[in-house]
Amino acid sequence: MGKYDVIVIGSGLGGLTVAFGLNKKGFKVAVVEEDKFGGIVANYGSTRKKELVTFAELKLATERLAEKAAVNELFPDWQEAMQYIDTLEDVQSDNHKEALKKAGIDPIVGTAKFIDEHNINVNGTIYEAEKFVLATGAKSRKLQVEGSEHFNYSADFLTQAELPKNITIVGAGIIAFAFMTIAEAFDVNVRVLQHDDRALADFDSELVKKLIELNTKRGIKYHFDEQLLSIQKNRDNYLITTSTGDSYETDVVYCVAGRVPNISDLNLEALGMEFSNHGISVDEYLTTNLANIYACGDCTETAVPKLATYAVYQADYLVEHLSGDGLKSIDYPIPAMSTFSQPKLAQAGMSIAEAQTKQELYRIESIDMTSWLAYKRTNDETAILKVIYANSDDRIVGVTSLSNQADMLINYFTMALHAGWKKSDLKKIIFAYPSLANDVLRAFH
Repeated sequence: MGKYDVIVIGSGLGGLTVAFGLNKKGFKVAVVEEDKFGGIVANYGSTRKKELVTFAELKLATERLAEKAAVNELFPDWQEAMQYIDTLEDVQSDNHKEALKKAGIDPIVGTAKFIDEHNINVNGTIYEAEKFVLATGAKSRKLQVEGSEHFNYSADFLTQAELPKNITIVGAGIIAFAFMTIAEAFDVNVRVLQHDDRALADFDSELVKKLIELNTKRGIKYHFDEQLLSIQKNRDNYLITTSTGDSYETDVVYCVAGRVPNISDLNLEALGMEFSNHGISVDEYLTTNLANIYACGDCTETAVPKLATYAVYQADYLVEHLSGDGLKSIDYPIPAMSTFSQPKLAQAGMSIAEAQTKQELYRIESIDMTSWLAYKRTNDETAILKVIYANSDDRIVGVTSLSNQADMLINYFTMALHAGWKKSDLKKIIFAYPSLANDVLRAFH
């Protein structure tokens, strides 16, 4: 039996941030992990998506320039790409585990189950702590349809040695758009099945529509307002049947129709902890209804995007909260987010949808950026920027963009939003040339 000041359950980015942060402040800390240290992001998630999207970016960039006979097209190889990525990522879990040990933090392998507010059972061993931080993240939502045992999930896509030639993706969120972008770049036939009429619901509908049009030109097939009814195993593939009566064959079905909090094995019911299908209930101090147990990241039902950036922000807050006076509630910064698609869709601050409902307070300026050097030199056919201004003082309050460099562009504007800059303030800055930031100024002259 071990006794600690704090036990962190979950070793993703949020959990590791809490553990290392409290360790540096003198707390005796342990981290419990049921799978791989580093969590989903490092081992099965966003890190691998970023690396695979690199190949998609290269493929699509050469395609655009090949239209001008400037280069030859690029044809990436999935097996070689995965072997390269495996050399980068297969050591992540061991590296994180060793880093914990080196810092004096005890890594505990196994599934944690609460016995009471101060004790957990991990594989038959009892561990005691004054406080706990739950950072168990989320897992793939499992749809209940006939043949659901034939589903593949996000981790399967990102770790498979071979990529089938015909795939079906169920869902049309951020993960789905990453997978369809990657798969199409590797010359795969892609179908997307979405139960309603909306993709990427958190983003501007007009720009989402343009992104879908671009993907459709590349050969991706979209089926909106169409629910999956069944998956039937054939000799060499699967037969999909949908609510519209349509049916077709596919080599594999990836279910990425959302994620649910990974809390089912913690035995929270025995503690009387409050939680729902959306996650663990926490207050403005990230405290559960049990005063010594806290939670952060995707396992909570906080009203913020379920992104690693927010998990780390919450974890940093908990480090200060648990080691300080504990009186200051969490205060979230201006939101910013981006997709893994090509082109990327990114936004920061107020959304276009909200601004459109308050036209007496805000105005929206839409800018075609295809003539900017940053986009013209790579033959980009779509590069759009939308800027939201407050009518009262011309202050920039929101930005969204669809372009191959939208993530970088949005980050520049995120800093402007935090600074409270007006349109005129951007004209006073000299950025390095040539750069995307310098091109931004063209929109304000």
